[in-house]
This record gives sequence, C-alpha cells and structure tokens, in this order.
Amino acid sequence: MVTGFVAWVSGLLAYFLVTAVAWMPTEGLESKAGPVPRTFGELIQSWNHWDTVWYVIIADSGYEYDSRSTAFFPLYPMTVRAFNPVLPGGTFEAGLVIGALACLAALILVHRLATEMIGAEDARRTTVYLLAFPTAFYLVAAYNESLFVALALAALYNMRRGRWWWAAMFAGYASATRMAGVMLGAAFVYEYLRQRGFSFRTAAAQMRGGRWLPWPAGTFDRNALAVVLVPTGLAAYMLFCYLTFGNALQFLDAQKAWFRSGFTAPWTVIGDVVDLISGSDSVYHPDAIRNIVNLTTALVMLTLLVLALVGPWKLGADHAYLVVFAAFIILMPLSNPIHTHYPLSSTWRYALECTVAFMVLARMGRNVHFDRIYTTVMFALQGAMVIVFVQNNFVA
Repeated sequence: MVTGFVAWVSGLLAYFLVTAVAWMPTEGLESKAGPVPRTFGELIQSWNHWDTVWYVIIADSGYEYDSRSTAFFPLYPMTVRAFNPVLPGGTFEAGLVIGALACLAALILVHRLATEMIGAEDARRTTVYLLAFPTAFYLVAAYNESLFVALALAALYNMRRGRWWWAAMFAGYASATRMAGVMLGAAFVYEYLRQRGFSFRTAAAQMRGGRWLPWPAGTFDRNALAVVLVPTGLAAYMLFCYLTFGNALQFLDAQKAWFRSGFTAPWTVIGDVVDLISGSDSVYHPDAIRNIVNLTTALVMLTLLVLALVGPWKLGADHAYLVVFAAFIILMPLSNPIHTHYPLSSTWRYALECTVAFMVLARMGRNVHFDRIYTTVMFALQGAMVIVFVQNNFVA
C-alpha cells in the first residue's frame, strides 16, 4: 500500500507542476489551449478536454441529451453524478477526484498483485513502470481509465486468490465501465480451470488424438457459476439502451459517430497503418507520430505477452490468465480500427490495462541500465504528452 500511495502522490505532484508550466511555449502567441490560467481552478480546467466533455455531459444530463454519448459506458459518469453533491467544485472537478482516487486504488492493487506473483522488488518496479508509461496521466484525468483498471485488477487479484464470486462481481462492474470488461470472463474461465487441475496442453493432445478423457474429479463446483456475473454490467447497459432508445446495441451504433464500425483482420490493420506512415509527408507530422506510437505500442505489448510465457523473463503458468485478458485488450483495437488518419488511436492508452506486460518489463528492469533507460525516457515522454493534452491537442 505504501508503494502505491507514494507513487500516486508523486504522480499528482508531477502532473500539477507540468501543467503549471505548459503555457511557457505559447507565451505571447494565440493558443488553442486558450489564455494562460490565472487561478488554480482555471489551471485544473485545462484538463477538461476530449472524452472528459462527454463524461460530464452524461453525468449532468444523461444519455438522452445526445445519443452519441452511448458510446461511453455508464459506471464512471454514474459514479461522478452520485458523488458530485458531496465533492468540491462542479461535475468536472468531481470527475477528477473520482479518477484520482481510482488511480490510487489501481496502483495499490497492481503492487499487491505483482508482489504475490513476482516478488516485492519487481512489484515496486511494476508500479513505477505503469505510472511512468507515457499515457499514464489518463489515470488521474476525468476519464474512466483508472476506474476500469482498478476494477479489472480487483477481479484479477480475486481470481488469483480463488475468490470467484468477488472476482466475478468486480468483473461485472468493469463491464459496466468499458465493453472490454467482458473479456475478464475469458481470464476467469482459464484461471478457474487451471486452479482445478485441468491441463489445457493435455486436453489439446487428447483432441488431436481423437480422444477425450473425463474431466478431473472435482473440476467444477458451484463457484463456476460465478462467471455469469461477468457480463452483468454490459447486460444492464444493453437493457437501458433498449428501454431508452429501442435498440439494445445502441452503444455499438454510436461508435459510428466516432469512426468505428465493423471488424478487420489485425494484419490488415497493421498493413494499413504502415501504409499511412510510409505515405506521410513527414514522420514528424502529428498523424504520423500517432500512427508510429500506437502501432509500436501494439506490437511491443504483444511481444511482451509472448515473453510473459516463454524466454528469459517468463513469469510462469500462473500468469497465463493475465496474458489472456491483456491479449484481448490489445487485439480489440487491432481488429476494430478507427476509420481516420490514425486507425489505432488510443492503443497506447489501452496498454495501461495490460498489467502483465509491466510485470515483464519489471523483470527486465533487474538490469540497472534498462531500468534507467525506461524510467528516463518514459517519464520525459509522458511530461511532453501532458503538455500536449492540456493545450487541447489529441494524445489518445
């Protein structure tokens, strides 16, 4: 808990200081970010951009105000709405408080999970490496990112402990925060079977040989039924959409307003992104940089997931359920791209949810040179991205 708390306080201080100096490059010039803040309240408002605007609208006015808002899942704005009356400031400020507290919970949970799985020293690096990642500032923004990460980690931690109903409950809340939460069901099934002694390798061999032996005695018990709770958040939202808009899949239709529609083979998307990068007038063009960083993030994360299972930094079979969940997180944007100049937009924000990848990086960080290079480069890049964000430019 202490490691997570110290990392959280350090992060908040760093974000405040970077935000405070973010206007220096625009001194004397007209800025998209608006005039230089004069008060602390105005400084905080510089974080009120992009998805935050929609969460504030939903918290204040509900989904009926604009049906496009159904692309944003309800648990985070509902939480903001519930606590807004007792928190200082308006709805946006309440969103920041909820985001920051969820970030603290996420950092404590990632440290606790990593401590049990890879040891105290590697867990400390896992926590720091997560917070150092260039898009980690979204964990304290008025976004649903930190709430989703905290709920997913709570579910994964309880799976590790064999607390299946608690795990499924947290996963259900996660599926009400983001659609990706239902993918915790795959991790649940995998880890439940592993802890019950089911061998996926043996089963595959039996199927190849045309044989199927009975499941090990005691493989299933009533705890297996907990998995039905995983999609309850999504199911409740679908019911709301049906009753309100007459369309249970309204949240998917709303994605079209954000240039997402249909599914594409991941290798096709990768090829399209490579073509966009190679066809750009300059690799330093903002769209080219977005394509480079998001494609690189996706490929590096997939590589780290493989390294979690094989190679010198492998984490062991008991980490495989984390890999299952993280793989879905990365493959979702790779198979459902945005039809714009940067198809993999926000992939390097979704990477924050791939906890196991940061555990692999923490293992690599046992090498002091890697540790210094990673922390120096990542923190520096994140500082630059905070400046980009508060000046109302798109990051992820």
